[in-house]
Formats: sequence, C-alpha cells, structure tokens
Amino acid sequence: MIAGSFRYRIVLWSVLISSTVLLVFSWVVWLSLKHDRISALDKSLSTFGIRHATRATPNADSQRMENSLVENFGEEKATTRFFAFLTREGEVLHRSAGWPDPLEPTAFSAGKELLDPQPYIPPPSKQDEGKGGRRDRPIYTPAYYQISTDKGNYRIGVFANRQIRLVVGANLSELSNETKSLRHAFLIALPGAVFLIALGAWQLSRRALRPINSLKRDMENISAQALDSRLEVEGAASEFSGIIDQYNAMLERLERSFHQATRFSGDASHELKTPLAIMRGTLERALAESGDDPVRQAAFSELLEQTDRQKAVLENLLLLSRADSGQLKISSSTVNLSEAVNMWLEDAGLLAEAKNITIHSDIEPDIEIPGDKNLLQQVAHNVFSNAVRHNIEGGEINCQLSRQDNEAIWKISNTGPLLAENETSTIFDRFYRGKQSGSGGTGLGLSLVKEIVAAHGGTVTASIECGLNVFLVTFTHAANSKSQ
Repeated sequence: MIAGSFRYRIVLWSVLISSTVLLVFSWVVWLSLKHDRISALDKSLSTFGIRHATRATPNADSQRMENSLVENFGEEKATTRFFAFLTREGEVLHRSAGWPDPLEPTAFSAGKELLDPQPYIPPPSKQDEGKGGRRDRPIYTPAYYQISTDKGNYRIGVFANRQIRLVVGANLSELSNETKSLRHAFLIALPGAVFLIALGAWQLSRRALRPINSLKRDMENISAQALDSRLEVEGAASEFSGIIDQYNAMLERLERSFHQATRFSGDASHELKTPLAIMRGTLERALAESGDDPVRQAAFSELLEQTDRQKAVLENLLLLSRADSGQLKISSSTVNLSEAVNMWLEDAGLLAEAKNITIHSDIEPDIEIPGDKNLLQQVAHNVFSNAVRHNIEGGEINCQLSRQDNEAIWKISNTGPLLAENETSTIFDRFYRGKQSGSGGTGLGLSLVKEIVAAHGGTVTASIECGLNVFLVTFTHAANSKSQ
C-alpha cells in the first residue's frame, strides 16, 4: 500500500528533485566561491609581482622586497605569502623566508610573449632621475600554477622581464579551510532542508488529496439502502467538481434502476401469488376428481409440487426485494437459539433419513439472541436442506452452537462434494447453483440466508475445513438466559 500510494510518491519525488537541485546548487556555489577566491588571490599576487618585475634587476635589493611583501599583503597574510628571485637563466638569487621546501623555484616559468599592453607604472620622480633613477622594463605575460604537495596546496604566479624572473606564491590552506567549511555547512544543512521539504510535500499532498479522501468516505457510506445520498459539490475544488457531478448523475441513474428492479421484483412476486393460489386450488380439486386414474393423479401431483415450488421461489423473491429496499422487518422478540436449533435439527433429521445421513450436534444450552423466530427458522431450513441436498449417500452433518463473549457461533458442516475456492464467496449470490445445479435448488436459499442474517446484525461465511464444507453463522448481542 505504501509503495503504491500516490501521496508517498509525491513526497518521494519532491525529496529526490529537491535533493538534486540542492546538491547541484551547492556544488555550483562552492565552485563559484572557489573561483572568486582564486581570482582575488591572483589579483593580489599580480599587484605585487608586476610592481617589482617591471623595475627589478639582478642587483635588486631583496630585503626591500621582503619588506614590500608585508606592506602589500599585511602582516597576517604575509606569513602565507612567499617569493623567489631568479635570473632569466634560472639561477636563484634569493628566496623569501616563507618559501616552502617542497617547491623548486626553477620549475616555474613565465610566458614567452611580452605583455600587451604593458602595465601602467607611475614615472620616477625627478629626485630618482637625478640619482640615476630606475628604468621601467617590459615584462612578459604572467603565468599561474596551482601545486599540491604532501605539505599543502599552493598558488604560484610568475612575472619576468628580460633580466630576472620573479616567482610569487601563496599557501592555499586558508582558502581550503574556507571552502571545506562551506562544504561541511551545506552537507549539514542538506538533511534538514530535505526533511523540511518532505514535511512540506507531505502536508501539501494531504491538503491536495483531502477532496479525494472526502469522496472516498462519502462513497463508502453509500449502500443499497442509501442510494439517495449525494456528494456535496459546493466547496469542492474545480478539478473535482466535474467528477462529483458525474458520480452524482451515476448514483441517480443507479437509484432509479434499483428502485425499478426492486419494485418489479416485489410487485411480480406479490401479483403472482394470487394466480398461483387459484392454480393450486384448481389442481387440488382436479386431483380429488381424478378418481382411480393413476396417470391423471401423477400429473396433477407433479403440477401441485411445481406450484408449491414456484410459490416458495416467489416468497423468497419477495423477501429479497424487501431486504434490498430496507423493508425487511425484524421483530424485537428474544429467541432461545439453543432450543430453536434443537427443534430445527429434528426437522432436518426427517430430510436426512432419505439419504441415510447421520446428524451430530453439540448445542450449548440457553443461548438467546434478539430476532425474528420465523425468519431464523427459514435460515435453519435453508442451511440444513442445503447440507442434506449437497451431501453424499450415508454422509454426515455436524451442528455446533456456542457462545463467545457476546457472540453466538453457529457452525454447520457436511461431507458433501467440496466447494471450489471461488464458490466460498459466490455461493451466496442469487440464483447461483454451482456444481450441484442439477440437485433441484433454486439458487435463492443461501442468498436469502445471507440477507436475513445480515438483518439480524450477523454474518454468514462458507469455507472448507478438514475436508468438510463449513457454514459459519455469527450473531452479535448473544446472551445466556440463566445469567439474566
């Protein structure tokens, strides 16, 4: 049920889509932040490198460049910055104090083309010109490297003129820690965000499916006795109003057809009783006047038997019609079910003698239920006659009656041909006769049993137990007469 639930699928898809979006968003933000930090770092390295590479010669003052490192990056960041001063041929002239041991300055080279346009450098002052001044030198295109070693990650920028090569670098530990913290923050926040999204999707789907659940409850409350019920259209969402209109129209057609069928069944049963009574009287008179003619007597007797059978069918149809329309009236008297079952078993014994069937009974005494004794007698007659009719020659019938809490359990089993698996439920359908269709039944007896038992607030089921056909009738509100 959970796997196939539309509500769970909404939540699952919401979580999957939102998780994917959040992961992609986090990855893009992380890459963008990292790129921005690298770009800012390259800019700061370029400021320092270009400034000194445009004026440096092999005789440059290295201590002055060390001091400039602090001035350019600040004392705090200067501890993670370093530089090396080389000739164009690769001779290392100076390494700053913070130069990492794993890195070799000669491994990095600048571009081979002069930078175009050259960076703007303010002209030397007249005082510097008078002292021989320093002359600006064109520089080559800077080159940048990112190196990973066992001791850390580094960003390197190389700036050169025709005489020297200046290698400037920075330790990326600060940047790595920043991006790592951001990544951890995303990973920590992601489960909470997914949970909130799942919760929101659950509540949203609940609100979205509320009209459907309401429709389901209303549909469950509609029965044959309440076909006049209609679903409320007012207040329903526009997506469901059309469905509700069509459903109400279907109910109206069903109600009209059901009432017509019920009325026809009841009217036909009622109207045919009078002709059948006239036919029976006529046949009885004809039988009495037939004299000693055996052929006529046999014919009239057979017709009388068929007339009685038709009368029974009509009475059953009339009862079923009343049950369908909710007009099957149950008297409010108390029935001693134990005494009634014992009495009904005596009648069943007469039916069983013809097939040498043995009846075993285990009846708990003094069990009472509220109900209609005449209708319950019809239940007993139909069940017992069914157990006899669909039994084998010399078979057995077992009848048990007991009380559990406030329920009366009435169990009837027989040794007849076993029911098929699909028959345990369809056997109560009207006019269903199954494998024993040639045994003389009308197919209405068990369906009438079901309706009468239901009218008494009980249930009846069929099953196969230990090689026997079993009918289990359960009545609620059972009591023991001696305990009252």
